[in-house]
Amino acid sequence: MPRFAYIAIDAAGHERRGALTAKSEAEARIDLQRRKLLPVSLTTAGSQAQSKAAPADSSPNARLSLKQLLLVTRQLATLIDAGVPVDEALEMIAAQQENQQSGRILADVHAGITEGQRLAEALARHPKSFSGLYRAAVSGGERSGKLGAVLHRMAEYLNKAAALRAKVTTALIYPAALSLVAFTVISCLMIFVVPTLTEQFRAFDQQLPLITQILMGVSSFLATFWPMILALLGALFFAARALLQRSGPRAAWDRFVLDLPIIGRQARAVNASRFVRATSMLVAAGLTVLDGVRGGQGAVNNRAVQSAISQMAQAIEQGEPLSHAMRASGLVPPMVTYMAASGENAGELPGMLDKAADYLDQEVETFTNSALSLLEPAIIVLMGGIVAGIVLSIMLPILQLNRMAIG
Repeated sequence: MPRFAYIAIDAAGHERRGALTAKSEAEARIDLQRRKLLPVSLTTAGSQAQSKAAPADSSPNARLSLKQLLLVTRQLATLIDAGVPVDEALEMIAAQQENQQSGRILADVHAGITEGQRLAEALARHPKSFSGLYRAAVSGGERSGKLGAVLHRMAEYLNKAAALRAKVTTALIYPAALSLVAFTVISCLMIFVVPTLTEQFRAFDQQLPLITQILMGVSSFLATFWPMILALLGALFFAARALLQRSGPRAAWDRFVLDLPIIGRQARAVNASRFVRATSMLVAAGLTVLDGVRGGQGAVNNRAVQSAISQMAQAIEQGEPLSHAMRASGLVPPMVTYMAASGENAGELPGMLDKAADYLDQEVETFTNSALSLLEPAIIVLMGGIVAGIVLSIMLPILQLNRMAIG
């Protein structure tokens, strides 16, 4: 029996590579599905060797940016819809690339096509540019004969994901800049200005007000140890970053984020939107609902949400409808569950899931704008309160001195 090398996505949304023996490619795919793996690429041993011999991009970190990936996906979808063969379409797009790195990546994908690989298998040469979700959708489109339509939906998915990310990022720029300016101004006051102003208070025979004593103590500590404090904060940042690379601490942190009062609600909505839209796209590409859910798991980064999706996939595998599994997971709002149930009853699940994702995106945008409209004045009030406290702690001893001079 022939031996197949595979690239697949597991129940946690991670890429898995390996090999298995089967009578045919169809039986190999069935075997992978029994193992709860979503097949993305299947090649025979000979094809794999040929693929390894093919030229690849010289840079291991080479990748297409989101903007480049979106443009390439739109161009490829348009050409395929126009009846252009996949290999010719890739050759044309690669030749039009102004960025040399992008051109090399697409030329290498084209080389895989000319060697007899399917598009999903050729895209697997560059997993940093084409995610497992992207390749799973392409694989489903190739099997269903709707590759052009799938690529159009993938382009819409990438566009809406980029738009949502841009809205959230843009909304956060002003409060982040305001917080940075406030922190910088207060730090400079405490480290460089306050010690100079309060030095003369040490010669007082009178008892200084408590607020002035606290200010002088804090200012003296910061002025003396601020280099060590910065070094300690930097070390803690890099230590926390390294710790979060491990699965256990990362899962605990992700659960903590979801439990936070305001940020947790935002994180749930963003992850739910990504999952619902990705599942919609994969089901429309011809994958089963179970495979669509497993593939959509790769669209989210939160480990706690991934665990909930894994439980959802198990429920679907046992015969539960998608809407029931969604309701039991608690991952999505009741409105989304109702829309999924309506789509199942009407036989229009992908379309209803798309509308549900639009609903979630609108919720994210509305909630972000509302939260930030309260956060911005809160930062200003907090900064003003701290500065007022500094001014008051300096003025009280001066007024006390004036009363002593007059008296």
